[in-house]
Amino acid sequence: MTLEDSKEEKKNRKGILNWFKLRKREGGASILTSSEGDKSSLTKSTAPSTPIGESVNFPSEPRISNSLVGESASVDLFSIGHGEFATDSLHGEETPLASRKTIDHVDLLREQLKILSGEVALHTSVLKRLTEEAGRSPNNEKIQMEMKKVNDEIKGKKHQIASLERQIPHSISNNQGMADKLELTPSYAELLEQLNEKSFDLEVKAADNRVIQDQLNEKTTECMELQEEVAHLKEQLYQTLQAKDSLSNSIMMQKNAGINHETDNHADQELSVPREVPGETSPKEPQSVEIDELKQKVCELIEVKAQLETRNQKLLEESTYAKGLASAAGVELKALSEEVTKLMNQNEKLASELASVRSPTPRRANSGLRGTRRDSISRRHEPAPRRDNNAGYEREKALEAVLMEKEQKEAELQRRIEESKQKEAFLESELANMWVLVAKLKKSQGHDLEDFDTKYIGS
Repeated sequence: MTLEDSKEEKKNRKGILNWFKLRKREGGASILTSSEGDKSSLTKSTAPSTPIGESVNFPSEPRISNSLVGESASVDLFSIGHGEFATDSLHGEETPLASRKTIDHVDLLREQLKILSGEVALHTSVLKRLTEEAGRSPNNEKIQMEMKKVNDEIKGKKHQIASLERQIPHSISNNQGMADKLELTPSYAELLEQLNEKSFDLEVKAADNRVIQDQLNEKTTECMELQEEVAHLKEQLYQTLQAKDSLSNSIMMQKNAGINHETDNHADQELSVPREVPGETSPKEPQSVEIDELKQKVCELIEVKAQLETRNQKLLEESTYAKGLASAAGVELKALSEEVTKLMNQNEKLASELASVRSPTPRRANSGLRGTRRDSISRRHEPAPRRDNNAGYEREKALEAVLMEKEQKEAELQRRIEESKQKEAFLESELANMWVLVAKLKKSQGHDLEDFDTKYIGS
């Protein structure tokens, strides 16, 4: 789009807006003189609770908006640019002033009807949200008052809508002839209808946005309350843990004091010479000594407990490791036994084959064979017997080679069987050593517990 086109569009838009403002002013003057019975209802419903031009921005609007009375809101209704109007559609034949005012009056009534419908939709959504809040907190009087107020406003708006719906057909029927004479171009009518639809959609969206904003504010307050409650619960948990630790420490101190008191009484009974220390310091000195002894004994017990815990952990780790090794050794032993059985079966098969090979084979030994060897010079002209002899020698050599190969395989299998048996014996000995080690660990752990019991509990 060029610069000249943009300038022309701006000029056209300004001209259209000024034309709308002039028509709206004339329409407002005609409203004041239209009828005496409906004057109050029209002046009350000329403007919506929120102007359409400013309905998108609602950062600090109240929950339920009051209707504003004034002519400026009705003029601003048509000052929104919902696209560009064609300048050619506005030029036509000049209509009489009375018919123009009548049409403007009807259009204004329709716009007021749409605005009131949007406000009714807004109040209905607000009433729905208030009913949900009343369901959550039924004893809240403020919500009940707001619901009553919203219901009253909805009833008033519906009454205004009914009066406007009665006025529109009345004005149309009275001025049907003038409306027939007025020839609006189709483009202007379409643009006006689009403008009305966009205005209504914008009002509905503004109402939805208000409801969503209220819900968002409620959720933020709920989140803040939950955070405060979580912080309070954390503080209570910390205090209870501190009280629990102090209580456990006091119980341990009381138990140790009781044990030391019993030992001191036993020692006092064994002593034949009574202790007589004059003055007030005599009962305090033994108490301080007892307290020091108790502290020392508690420290020793804590150290012994830590040592026992570390040792128990080590023994537990060693026992788990030994169990893992034992299970692995068992698996490997099973695999070796399977391999040994497989090798034994293969050895038996090879032994049977070797026995079948070593059995006496039928040989063609003719009585005249050696004679033919001796008399080879004289029987050179006989090629068939020589071929038979050569084939027999070759078969014998092949059988000897097969026999040697069988013997080598048998020796290799015997060696592998011996190695597997040795490995099996080694694994069995290792497994036995592991079980002995586990038994020793359990036994040493039991002895340590008995020594601890006899040292600190039996004494």
